[in-house]
Amino acid sequence: MTTNICKTALALGLFCLPLTPMAAYAEISPEQFNLLMVASKKDGGKDFQTLVELLIAANPDDETEIRNIATQIMPEPASEQEPAPAPAASPSPVEGTIFSDSGAKQFSQTFLPGWDKSVEINGLFTTGNTQQKSFGTEAKFHRESGPYQQTIATYFDYNTSNGVTNKRRYGVSFKNDYSISEISYITGFASFEGDSYGAFNKRLTMNAGYGLRVFDNDNYKWNVEAGPAILMTKPIATDGYETDVTGYASSLFTWNVNDRSDFENESKIFIGSKMVIENKAAYTMKVSGALSGKLSFDVLYNRDAPVGRKKTDTITRIGVLYDF
Repeated sequence: MTTNICKTALALGLFCLPLTPMAAYAEISPEQFNLLMVASKKDGGKDFQTLVELLIAANPDDETEIRNIATQIMPEPASEQEPAPAPAASPSPVEGTIFSDSGAKQFSQTFLPGWDKSVEINGLFTTGNTQQKSFGTEAKFHRESGPYQQTIATYFDYNTSNGVTNKRRYGVSFKNDYSISEISYITGFASFEGDSYGAFNKRLTMNAGYGLRVFDNDNYKWNVEAGPAILMTKPIATDGYETDVTGYASSLFTWNVNDRSDFENESKIFIGSKMVIENKAAYTMKVSGALSGKLSFDVLYNRDAPVGRKKTDTITRIGVLYDF
C-alpha cells in the first residue's frame, strides 16, 4: 500500500514539473532569464525587444526557444495616452456684439452697404490758438466702384469749461478719384470747415488735380497730387468771405506695418495769395475684433491768420476706432 502511494506521488510530481517556472524556462540559462525579466519591468519594457535580439545574436541556435520565452514574459505595450485637449481660448469680450469682426460685417451690410466705414471717439490735446484737453469724434466712409474711389470724412471737436464753450471745430469733406491707368488718376476735392477759436472762422476749399500712384503694393502705398485750388475764407465771424485762387500739392503715404497695425501720413500745401500747410500723421493698431486704438498728430499752419490769432495749431489725439 505504501509503495502504491509513493508511486502515485512521484507520477504527479513528474506531471506537474513542466508547469513550474524553472521547467518552463529550462531552454535558456538562468542568467538569460533574469536579464529578460529585468528588461521587461524596467522603464515599461522599452529595451526588452533590443535585449531579445542581442541574446539571439549571441545564441543563434537557441533563437526559437528565446523567442518563445520572450513571448511569454513580454511586457504589455504601453497604451498611448491621448493628447490632452488644448485649453479653450478665452472668448473675446467683444464676441457676439457689433464690435466683433462678424458683428461689424453684419452691421455694415445693413448701413450703407458697399462702403468701408469707420467711426472714432478720441480725447485730444491742442496747442496754438487753444491749449486744452477736450473731446472729439471722426467718421470716414470709403468705397471703390469701377474706376472711381470716393471718400467722405467728417470731424467734430468740442469742449466747455465752467459752462463756457471754448472749443468748437468741425468739418466735412468729399474726395472723388477717377483712375486713368494703374498708376495715374484725376481727382476732385471739396471741404467745409469751421473753427470758432482757430486761425480762421470758416473756410470752403475746392481743388482739382492729377494724381500719381508712386507705390501701390501690400506694404506701401504713396499717392502724390497737384493742381489748382480755390479757398473761400472767412477770417472772423463778423467778416465776409475772401476768395483766393492758389495751387495745391498733396502726399498720402500708407505703411502696412503688420497684420494688426498701420501708419498713415497726409500732407497738403496751398500756395498763392494765401498759404496753408497741413500735415496729419496717424498710427492705428487693432485691439480686438473691429476695435482699434489710434494715435494721431496734426499740424495746421495758416500764414495769413487774422491779427491776434496764432498761425500754427497742433492737435494730438488718442482714441478708439470702430471699423465696419
